Amino acid sequence: MGLTRDHIVWAYRILLDREPESDDVILPKMRGYQNTRDLRNDIVTSEEYQEKNRDYAQMNARTLVIREIEPGLRLVIDLADHAIGLNILRGRFELNEIEFVRRTVRPGQHVVDAGAHVGLFAMHMAVAVGPSGSVHCFEPFEANAECLEQAVRENRFDGRVVVERAAVGATSGTAHLVFAPATLNSGGAFIGRPDEDVLPGHETRSVPLIALDTYPLPRPISFIKIDVEGAEPQALRGAARVLREDKPIILSEVHPSQLALVSGVSPAAFIAEMAGLGYRCHRLGAGVLGAEVTDVHTNGVESVVFVAR
Repeated sequence: MGLTRDHIVWAYRILLDREPESDDVILPKMRGYQNTRDLRNDIVTSEEYQEKNRDYAQMNARTLVIREIEPGLRLVIDLADHAIGLNILRGRFELNEIEFVRRTVRPGQHVVDAGAHVGLFAMHMAVAVGPSGSVHCFEPFEANAECLEQAVRENRFDGRVVVERAAVGATSGTAHLVFAPATLNSGGAFIGRPDEDVLPGHETRSVPLIALDTYPLPRPISFIKIDVEGAEPQALRGAARVLREDKPIILSEVHPSQLALVSGVSPAAFIAEMAGLGYRCHRLGAGVLGAEVTDVHTNGVESVVFVAR
């Protein structure tokens, strides 16, 4: 169910102790947010809420800590990132996906982390490939890239892990990164279209865009982890030659609403496009391949694995 005017009004009354200014504030929020959770997150990360609720607002201030995710393996996370950072801290973020990486990536391999965030997967992959392998990371959101680069230094992976502060896409050039400057989820930045209106509570920034086929990757590429908030089809189009020649295993996020927003395709269309590149799609089980699928039905996010036929 979409948001109603009453949702907005009562959220303002309860969380900000006032009425919304006008319909000019209410209507964009009704159009821009899918549910009350999105609305609540928008309000509690606002400057006004933080000013009126200082005891709660300090939980939203950027606070970087070093977390040992495995013996001797460190990650830099932001405690204000409630959606991802805190779940990493508690050891419960994407455990099946991490287990699949451990079982799949081998010493000496060259791998790619597209949408590397703060480096949870990149650090695990760096351990797996060892000093003779490499991990190339692409992360366009500066706050996350800073944490990722610090993690590389903390683990002394310089030379083994390469970080590019860039998005991946079908072509090289520049892209418009859309993000919420005040958010509880630092993984929500996505590639937008320059002719589209910016969503309420969001800003845009121009970032470098790289097509993997034009980037000097060491070859062959054996594994790609990709989580780029709906731009997965575009990024893999830009890697068509790598996919055709190297046939890497691909661990990909599928987020139906983001696929539609960013790439204009459904999960079924994305999977069909990958089939055209010679790949079959599997659900991810408990760290292993699950059943082959031609579509994904979910209201949230699901991980799939593409394997060359």
